Amino acid sequence: MGIDTRGVASARLRVMPSRRRPKSPTSAAPAASPRPAGAPSSTGTSSKDPAELFAAALKESEARDKVQREKERQAKEAADRKAAEQRAHADALTAARRELDRAIQAVRDAKRDGRSTVDADTRWKAAKARVIELETGAPPTWAPPPPVEETADEDTADTAAESPVDDDAVGEEQA
Repeated sequence: MGIDTRGVASARLRVMPSRRRPKSPTSAAPAASPRPAGAPSSTGTSSKDPAELFAAALKESEARDKVQREKERQAKEAADRKAAEQRAHADALTAARRELDRAIQAVRDAKRDGRSTVDADTRWKAAKARVIELETGAPPTWAPPPPVEETADEDTADTAAESPVDDDAVGEEQA
């Protein structure tokens, strides 16, 4: 055992001792038991053909890629839908603001001409309520109720079916 002039152990000393003991039998591979050719291995995938292992790994990779592409496609569609909804909302808000400007001008014109401003005020109130609803997401409490559109055809059809009165003219004979 010699020490160099620099204080470093000489080559005769080993920094790491070599392993002199054999590995334990539990870590060694189990002995192969005789089995028929083509039978699945009991030790897992170690006895499979490398080509089969590669093909299986390739199929798994393709399946993962397909799932990932589908997720990305769905995320893109969701982002596109959201962007379209935002554009539609912005367009509706712009249209509502234009309508409010026209309603304000109608009120000014009615006042200037000395006409009644009731219709113009009603139009202004509805337009202002629509702008507030688009900006905040909820209509104001003072907003006029939305117009109810009823068709005359449905009302006459419903009342005709329910009416106990005979609509035939008096004096006409039924065939």
